[in-house]
Amino acid sequence: MRWGKKALALAVMVALVATPFISAGSNKKEMPVGVTIISPNGSAKKTVQIVESDAQRIASKYEKAQEAVKIIKSSSNDEERNKAIQIIEDFLNELVKLGILPASFVTSFIPNFLNPKFDLMPPLISFGSGFSFIPLYPGEAFLGFMFRPIIIQYFLLGYTASLSFHLLPPRIEYWDMVGTQTMIICGFVGAYIDFGKIGYGIPNAQFIIGASLLTIGIDWL
Repeated sequence: MRWGKKALALAVMVALVATPFISAGSNKKEMPVGVTIISPNGSAKKTVQIVESDAQRIASKYEKAQEAVKIIKSSSNDEERNKAIQIIEDFLNELVKLGILPASFVTSFIPNFLNPKFDLMPPLISFGSGFSFIPLYPGEAFLGFMFRPIIIQYFLLGYTASLSFHLLPPRIEYWDMVGTQTMIICGFVGAYIDFGKIGYGIPNAQFIIGASLLTIGIDWL
């Protein structure tokens, strides 16, 4: 009986000691994120490897950034807007840190979105759970200028914010879509990322940031 108790105690001790190492090994499992760079001079593809702990961190910051964009659009309180800006910048900086986005997105997009001017291509930011389709384009992500339309279908948790310019009377207005939505983006400049490819934490999550010549959307809810 004493040997049985000792064996049981030893097994429990081994399990407790081994658990952190098993968890650490799981967190170090690498997952690829495909990115394609498109420019007038051609295109180039790269694969960014991230671990599960990175995916969990992205998932958390993704959700917070989505809510922060809504605050920027709807709130007139400077303190709330400044906190929301910091949350969005933190999310973008995380993507830069992991090599998914270039640093220029943080320095260029935020000022353009917060202080818009009359421009042929208004800024656009979009989050959602669903899928996308780019005719005749096999990649999962790209940076550059996309002439072909991007067709986006969000089933849940979708949020898209952009600007519209009116000539008469001259004015700039924010517009958004929330929840289930279908969207077609034409003449896009920026980054499109399908986080569904990294698997853990944010399946089927899409993220779009940049500017477009034309954005057409249907808000189903």
